[in-house]
Amino acid sequence: MTPIDIPTIERQARALRAQEMQRLQGLFAERLRLYLLLLGHSLLALIGVVAESLRPVFSWNPQQPAQTTRPSLGIRLNRLARRLFSWNPRSHRHC
Repeated sequence: MTPIDIPTIERQARALRAQEMQRLQGLFAERLRLYLLLLGHSLLALIGVVAESLRPVFSWNPQQPAQTTRPSLGIRLNRLARRLFSWNPRSHRHC
């Protein structure tokens, strides 16, 4: 029967345990990196959605628009009636 070398077996067991812990640590680091990457992309997408929904709130301009507005319906009807009843057929003669 051969003698059992306990210190050598313990050293090999510690080395195997250290290798396994490094392997697991690498797997955890890789998965953590992927989760953080997905979380970052999700947060950027969320920020984009929030920014697009809040943009109209902060882009409000209290100044009058540069384009002039049309006169009201009453004013337009009044002008139309004046043109209709002030028509003079003799004013178009060129003689």
